[in-house]
Amino acid sequence: MAEEVLFKPKELFEKELRRAYHEAAGELYDELRGKANIDEAANKAHVADYNKKQSHYQMKANELSSTKTKRTVCLVICILAFIAGAIAMVFAFFPSFNWGALVVGIALLGLGIGLIFPIRRFGKLSLEQSAKVVKLKAEADKALDICKSDMAPLNALFDWNAPLHVMEKATPIIDLDPVFTPERLSLLRDNYGLNEDLGDDSSVLGVISGRIKGNPFVLVRTLDRAIIDKTYVGSMVISWTTYSRDSNGRSYPVTHTQTLTASTVHPAPQFGKVTQLIYGNDAAPHLSFSRSPQKSSGLDEDARRKECDKMAKKLGKMAEKSIGTSKPFTPLANEEFETLFHALDRDHDVEFRVLFTPLAQQNMIELLTDPRPYGDDFYFLKSHRINVIQSAHSQSFDYSADPSLFMGYDCVAMRKGFIDYCDLYIQSLFFDLAPLLSIPLYQMHKSRDYIYKGNYGRNVTSFEQEALANGLDSASFMPKLADPSVPLILKVDEVSKQGKTDLTSVRASGYRTFAMVDYVPTMGGDGRMHNVPVPWTRYEEVTSETPMQVRHVCPDKGTFLESLRKNQGLQNFLSSLRYRYERGLLARVGEGVSPSQEKALADLFDAKAKKQYV
Repeated sequence: MAEEVLFKPKELFEKELRRAYHEAAGELYDELRGKANIDEAANKAHVADYNKKQSHYQMKANELSSTKTKRTVCLVICILAFIAGAIAMVFAFFPSFNWGALVVGIALLGLGIGLIFPIRRFGKLSLEQSAKVVKLKAEADKALDICKSDMAPLNALFDWNAPLHVMEKATPIIDLDPVFTPERLSLLRDNYGLNEDLGDDSSVLGVISGRIKGNPFVLVRTLDRAIIDKTYVGSMVISWTTYSRDSNGRSYPVTHTQTLTASTVHPAPQFGKVTQLIYGNDAAPHLSFSRSPQKSSGLDEDARRKECDKMAKKLGKMAEKSIGTSKPFTPLANEEFETLFHALDRDHDVEFRVLFTPLAQQNMIELLTDPRPYGDDFYFLKSHRINVIQSAHSQSFDYSADPSLFMGYDCVAMRKGFIDYCDLYIQSLFFDLAPLLSIPLYQMHKSRDYIYKGNYGRNVTSFEQEALANGLDSASFMPKLADPSVPLILKVDEVSKQGKTDLTSVRASGYRTFAMVDYVPTMGGDGRMHNVPVPWTRYEEVTSETPMQVRHVCPDKGTFLESLRKNQGLQNFLSSLRYRYERGLLARVGEGVSPSQEKALADLFDAKAKKQYV
């Protein structure tokens, strides 16, 4: 595909790329299916057999449930009838003989006796049905195991980078990385000014990196923490008695009730997940601006025209005020673009005009005004050579591409699920890149030559290390006395290298919680002050340090699993550790490896890991 066709990215996506991505995802699935030697026809037959047996089992299970319900209802009525009948018989003879009570008692006791027969019948039937249900469940489970066995070779081939391969195939201009490498990080940091220190209150959950015409980008999902003033609310019910008089003048008591509420404020940690795309480009290096989603983007044409007229007057006043200042402001002739993009805090007029040519303006207008698929849902921050995109749609999308998302037992359903996920993944990522791709100068401006150091402090970036740590069971890093219901902020500390292995430490920050109560004086309707209890939680930060090692191993999950099967020593080594494999990286919790273990790992994996970057 010619590179220049991405100069109108939204139009291209709707006309060509959406279909191209969809077809490429189907081709990749079919390629993996062929590699796994899956007999689709046999699996269809096995799935049909399983569905039939599962449906039959579910029907009989429902019948069993109905029988048990009927038996329970009869049993409850029988017991109540005996109890009520016994009470009636007592009243029939005491304190004096009562024919009515006697008749009722006899009827109720007769009902209880009569219900014994259906209770026994339903009990016998439920035993017979239970035995049948157990048998049918075993048959359905066995049929499901056959289906899973059919698809096991394919399930083993699914990898985290599947959507990336699809996207690269359909759009070669977008070059995606298997992992976020130290080389890519150093390019963003040294050439474009990225601050890689996210701070102690932010931990990386996932990362995707790549290049567009050599210009690097990284999509980072973080867990962020902030200490806020949280309002806690409590309540209590009070009552009091007053006296009134009726029409005859007689006094009688009146009881009043009231629910008193009170609140108190205390500091508490607040957690949130944030996804943002960071892109480096040398074009317009002195320019900074910000924009946020505008309500005017969702208006109809007439309403938007009125907003544009208002914006024209506002821009004129801004231009007048800037005359004679060090940063003169000159509005663009395209009032619609100025209204919709709304980057009024720009600080370099010349470079803003160079960046937003008429084509870039038109691309951006189309992106902002068409609600399909997302419309104006993104923040755009440019700070010299660094551009940051934060969209609403990416905040809720799962970019993990975890193989478990694709695994299953039904070849046809799995194909649809795989393609659907890839479609959404690529659409979401593409429209985070779309604001950048809409600016032709960014694609024409190739990255400056960068001389890589070749020797970095880490074999694996801190971003990837934190993501791997967050992928492990949080119990591996839980500080002593920490409340497990409160999220942990995991940070990787300084690292030392032992060959290709990074020896690092994971610093976990959590909270010990204490149940507290404030008593807030509150006036009641009885004219008295009441101490309303307000429960609240006191948070006390607790930390821990846990050693972890990370290294590159195999370029794909299939190779890694095959290595495990063939190497008993590796199995024994990893079985004693808490570890996570993902996208060619292996993280292990525990003390450092011995030189002999490092050599064994190097002999087994280093040649394979190199293929990942060829």
